[in-house]
Amino acid sequence: MKIAIISIVFPFPIDSGGSAGTFNLIEHARKSHDITFFCPNVPENRKEGLQKLWPNVEIITTEPNKPESFSLKLFKKALSLKQWFTNSTPDYFYPKTHLAINDLSRCHYPGFLELVQEHLMQGQFDLIQVEYIEFAAFAHVLPPKTPKVFIHHELRYRRLEMEYATLKHKTQNDLLHIRATKDLEIALLNHYDKVVTVSEQDKLNLIEAGVKADKITASPSPISIKMKAINQPFEFKNKLVFLGPEAHYPNLDAVNWFLETAWPQIHAKHPELTFQIVSKWSEEFKSLQSDKPNVEFLGFVEDLSTVFDGAILVVPLRIVSGMRMKILEGISWRVPIVSTSDGAEGLPMKDGVNCMIANDPDTFVQKVNALIESPELANRLLENSQEVTLKQYNFEHCGEVRNAIYSSIKEENLINASC
Repeated sequence: MKIAIISIVFPFPIDSGGSAGTFNLIEHARKSHDITFFCPNVPENRKEGLQKLWPNVEIITTEPNKPESFSLKLFKKALSLKQWFTNSTPDYFYPKTHLAINDLSRCHYPGFLELVQEHLMQGQFDLIQVEYIEFAAFAHVLPPKTPKVFIHHELRYRRLEMEYATLKHKTQNDLLHIRATKDLEIALLNHYDKVVTVSEQDKLNLIEAGVKADKITASPSPISIKMKAINQPFEFKNKLVFLGPEAHYPNLDAVNWFLETAWPQIHAKHPELTFQIVSKWSEEFKSLQSDKPNVEFLGFVEDLSTVFDGAILVVPLRIVSGMRMKILEGISWRVPIVSTSDGAEGLPMKDGVNCMIANDPDTFVQKVNALIESPELANRLLENSQEVTLKQYNFEHCGEVRNAIYSSIKEENLINASC
């Protein structure tokens, strides 16, 4: 099949869960299909790097820009003026939530929509695949006779609801925003021929919210099985690890919550420990947490085996949707995991069987300490977790599930065309 894929996430380098999921499935699809990949805001060196890995994929991008909607600029200006007039401390967190910046009705990348339309008009594609909710409105401008599938990595309305639950100051305006976003999100999804979620839980949530049941199916993102032999057996080397960039607000909330509530207790009992945070984090946040001992911001790490060797992965997420690739990444490196229930949502994780689950600071501390103090428990959990990765989320299995979806869409389109 000739497939056009439109994504807001450029999957190179693979430095986040979103880029990993996008990369792995296109890596599998390009072996069987003719892929044209569209993505905005991409530096030339990143495009060249991916093109070397995907010589048979046509990659079409726009140059980097710093898009901001008028409403976002207005919000930031109003917030700064309010803080100036009231002499109040700036809120580091709220402006970074999607409650503050979410807008599903516009494309904020100059020239990208026109570029996509131009190429789609020139090429005869068998299928158009749109990824990520920011581009869901593209359904209104795509060729009407070409089948359209939407890959839904994160339910936006649900993320907004969970962000709202963490706020100290809740407003009716935020509630209005959440409800309006939910209505728009469901309406946009129903314009597609097929909606694909990355977890069964997201599928059920969308059906309950109003997406037509016959349109929706689940197809998880795969994880590459690691070939380096580490943690066999697991021996704890005095480090806890968090995986993910600050730019994804749920990560910011998770790390801040963990540092403010659980880390002081863990460090008090085990002062030799370090907490290592992988991926890009701002100097401003590092400064906010500079009073916390033994916290290391590692930035982008090309070889994660150096980080995960002898580490415990913590996933203190309170805002979720989709699937947590960081958990699958941890499993693939054979590390024991402590997660919230929300962090493990959509994955076959069970407390005390293949991971530890904790939903409040005291329990999180207890579960981390239990793994530190019991090598037998840590090794039992990581051995049990291997079945999750090897059977349900391996590269070939997930790729075959996605290919079956493509085939069913093609068959449905042929049937509809002959009627």
